[in-house]
Amino acid sequence: MTNKANSRFSKYAPFYDLLYEDKDYKAEAQFIVDLIKDFKGDKKLTLLDAGCGTGIHAIELSKFGYKLEGSDISNEMIEIAREKVKKTNFPVKFHNESFQTLNNIKGSFDVILCMFSSINYLTNLEDLDIFFRNVFSLLKKDGIFIFDFWNGEAVEKEFSKVRTKSAGNKSMKIERKSETSIDTKTQEVFLKFYFDLFEEDSLIDSFVENHHLRYFFIQEMKSILSKNNLNLLFSCPFMERESKIYGDTWNISFVAKK
Repeated sequence: MTNKANSRFSKYAPFYDLLYEDKDYKAEAQFIVDLIKDFKGDKKLTLLDAGCGTGIHAIELSKFGYKLEGSDISNEMIEIAREKVKKTNFPVKFHNESFQTLNNIKGSFDVILCMFSSINYLTNLEDLDIFFRNVFSLLKKDGIFIFDFWNGEAVEKEFSKVRTKSAGNKSMKIERKSETSIDTKTQEVFLKFYFDLFEEDSLIDSFVENHHLRYFFIQEMKSILSKNNLNLLFSCPFMERESKIYGDTWNISFVAKK
């Protein structure tokens, strides 16, 4: 994930928040807080949000008294995140680093997060190992790593070949069509996004982005954690802390400990 990955979000970044304005970031932050309290207690902690995007999760989590830093491979998204922080009283520090270069960040953390299935962008096991080694080195003793990923069993049964999504406000509207294909031998997902941007009902721009991802099976992810000296403490469906994981559970959350 180098320059190619950086450019993947270059045109998408300014419209990312508009497209996901229906995403309940406050509820997702509360889900993370509840997991942190379960395994680290109710105290002031240092958190790193890896793959933080435009910084909304990091800002929401700062409201709970945690000291937040965030990192993302997309320079465009990090710049948006930094502008948001300027408008708040929460001093979140942001870094422009990929999962593979996370070791450039100085310091150590009680909790590291990787949300919104961002880990699925690591499409080969070597890169995944590098990321997990970076997580291990940045975690304090007894620190925890919270992340979610696509469950291969659900993906292979239920993925949609074509999907559409639109969002807008009074002056702007964005429409996205996605075409998806998967390779069950390599567990790869190939997503092609077609974007149309409208201003006051007039089409002002169209662009295409290609996204390459990988899904994981539960036992596979457990083995990868163990290989990298991270111990699985807990698993559940994303946003459903009290629920069991089933074959059709698409997003799975893991909590691992150093």
